[in-house]
Amino acid sequence: MNRKLRKVLLALFLIILSFIAIDNTVYRVLKQGIVQYYGLEKDAQILCIGHSQTVLGIDAQKLERKIGVRVAKYAVAGANTVDRFWMIKHYLSLNPDVKMVIYGVDARLFDSQGLSSASYTLFLPFVDNPLMSSYLRQYASWQEYYSSKIFKSARFRDQTLNIALRGLFHRAENRKNGRLKVEDFHNYLQQQRKRKIRINDEDLKCFRETLQFLSSRGIRVILIDVPVVDLMNEIDQTNQRKAIDIFATAAETDPNVCFLDYGKDYEHNYALFFDLRHLNEEGKQAITKRLVADLRKIVRKGQDSLPQWVGPQQVRQTVGRTS
Repeated sequence: MNRKLRKVLLALFLIILSFIAIDNTVYRVLKQGIVQYYGLEKDAQILCIGHSQTVLGIDAQKLERKIGVRVAKYAVAGANTVDRFWMIKHYLSLNPDVKMVIYGVDARLFDSQGLSSASYTLFLPFVDNPLMSSYLRQYASWQEYYSSKIFKSARFRDQTLNIALRGLFHRAENRKNGRLKVEDFHNYLQQQRKRKIRINDEDLKCFRETLQFLSSRGIRVILIDVPVVDLMNEIDQTNQRKAIDIFATAAETDPNVCFLDYGKDYEHNYALFFDLRHLNEEGKQAITKRLVADLRKIVRKGQDSLPQWVGPQQVRQTVGRTS
């Protein structure tokens, strides 16, 4: 091997080594940000699970201050029932001491086609976790899966990069201060009126499996219907009611489950909404205040500062009456 070739190979080796070092460093920094954003390192006792309506509908930091126990909000835009099941298992694999899960629900929960079909990409940063690796093997393409294994910084896309940066700068709460202008959504509403609410059997089965999974571990479940604007609820009232009845029935038949139906109390107050489906900051604070009041009726703080469940009969008598 001549001297010139050795120099080329050495330079190539150093470039590859530098790339690996930079790739790993960037990944570690961004990973820390996303872990902080979701509270994966918090050892929380209350875990909030959901999609964008939960992100913009519950102030986890305020909930934590008011209730007096650690709260994590693991909510991902577009997360369907399958995503949420794996998110719960992922969080419990890291923090097994969760006592309660606040699970965001809505009438379109069982219609996975209405959510992001590529929501799995939001979990690529966790591909090294055995549970999430198993999940991603099922839903990601083999190119995505193995490229993320090799190039760690490639695990972050636009949304997860933004989430990581928010976590690094301690801006976990996403705030929307604008107010809904119905006229801006005229065309969108016209399109939505042609689309019925679907209740997919597989999504419903996964939801019920999730409740059973949590119940089997003694983890209490609070189903919370974060409000959407009445114009959306009026589109398909028959199936809207069917979906809501599923949540109510789950609470009636399982003493481990409670359903907080906030939809009807807030759906007409457009001042609380950023758009047709999401609350603004004023709406988030209103719902969080209501949630705090209801949780105080459902749980009491014991000497060990852990939530303790009161009887299901007492829950049914008290929850949902706070103004």
